[in-house]
Amino acid sequence: MSKNATENNEMNLEERLDVLDKIIEQLESDEISLDDAFEKYSEGIKLVKECNESIDRVEKKVQLLMDNGETEDFE
Repeated sequence: MSKNATENNEMNLEERLDVLDKIIEQLESDEISLDDAFEKYSEGIKLVKECNESIDRVEKKVQLLMDNGETEDFE
């Protein structure tokens, strides 16, 4: 069963990557229907976007740390 948007937002990066791995396994299965494959693909694309946003936030924090030697939140 798919996770809804609220549950996806509560997952950390590692959890999202684990879900993506499971989706890939399901999509590689010969047993998945076309409708289920499309649903899983859509869920995977959304998770990839969320992962990219999370990674971007971390990269910005690291860059700020490197630039001035202290941590700051980037907004």
